[in-house]
Amino acid sequence: MPDLLELNRRNLEAVYGPDNVVSVPESRLSEIGDPDTREAMRTLGLPFGKNPMFGLYRELAEKFDRLGQPLEWQVGNRFSKTVPESDTWIPLFAVFDDTIALDPQSGKVHCLPQDGDIYLFSSSFRTYLHFLYIYEAELPHFDVGEEDPEEDEDNGSGEGDGEDAEFDPEGSRVRVENAMRAVDPVVLDNPESHWHRILEFIVDPEVFHW
Repeated sequence: MPDLLELNRRNLEAVYGPDNVVSVPESRLSEIGDPDTREAMRTLGLPFGKNPMFGLYRELAEKFDRLGQPLEWQVGNRFSKTVPESDTWIPLFAVFDDTIALDPQSGKVHCLPQDGDIYLFSSSFRTYLHFLYIYEAELPHFDVGEEDPEEDEDNGSGEGDGEDAEFDPEGSRVRVENAMRAVDPVVLDNPESHWHRILEFIVDPEVFHW
């Protein structure tokens, strides 16, 4: 099992496969004001995997859209509560129909609910990537939709760790939550955060249909 607390390019490629981790070219990093986010996008890259709950839009490998750009009407008409700078935020994904977006200047990741207050989803883009890595690394232990490990011995890294994966949703949930709390504890302090439903999904996939 990979070290859940060690986020680096090698571990990302071991979990996702080298072809599914894409570095953002230097020419596009000028759009990102936060230095640590630029560094993470350049050295760690953008991972694209099988995570059923949260992830990254594949379009991010080609371009950065802004919340104020994709639709003709204003952000304020799409979400119940916004802040002035949210027009410039970059949508990363949608979780339970709510938008997850990066503030490129601060590096913080926010959740914009359809009905409710904006809240901090990840303290930085790097910790969002780390949560992605943790969840993806644990998928073989709880996701019944995963391919038969006997048929998927090579995950792209040549290591084929799926063969030894034990189906253990309860244990996986504990490991994922412990790792998340070690990486970015403040975002789990919010009882309304979708992170709690994402964790619950590990042991009860029906939570997705709540």
